[in-house]
Amino acid sequence: MGVLQAKVTTKGQITLPKAVREQLSIRTGDRIEFSVNEANEVKLRRMQPAGSSGGCARAFLKPQHKRLTREEERAAMLNEVAAKYSPEKTS
Repeated sequence: MGVLQAKVTTKGQITLPKAVREQLSIRTGDRIEFSVNEANEVKLRRMQPAGSSGGCARAFLKPQHKRLTREEERAAMLNEVAAKYSPEKTS
């Protein structure tokens, strides 16, 4: 990823470029941590909630995979469990 720019609004806000959000897996509502060193360089990182996996499965995802919402993940999981343990299933 090359150098990216963002414009500061009158309220002091910026929009993170899409490439940065995708690289860091940033979603709406995520918390971002900023740090500034002596050379005035800013480092930012996405905060990980306590107990999160920290994106450990990211290596297994392909670029064309759509990111699921929590509701979609839960529905898919419930469907898989129902299919696996349904009484109609023969061994």
